[in-house]
Amino acid sequence: MIICSCNVISDRDVHGASKPCGAPAERPADVFRGLGRSPKCGKCVRNIRAALDSRCCGEEHAAREPGMEACA
Repeated sequence: MIICSCNVISDRDVHGASKPCGAPAERPADVFRGLGRSPKCGKCVRNIRAALDSRCCGEEHAAREPGMEACA
């Protein structure tokens, strides 16, 4: 499903986005940076946050996946 029509970002893109250090994206800004895009109208930010919140993230995710420590 397309979450950001300005940048054609899908929910799969959001779930696969990561920070430069390799940790999963935690904020919409991380998603845009990780995908090499920038926000345009900003209407998608709420939906990106919801998509990020719907997946397992943060310390729980890092504890289960080797090499996915949080960025310093």
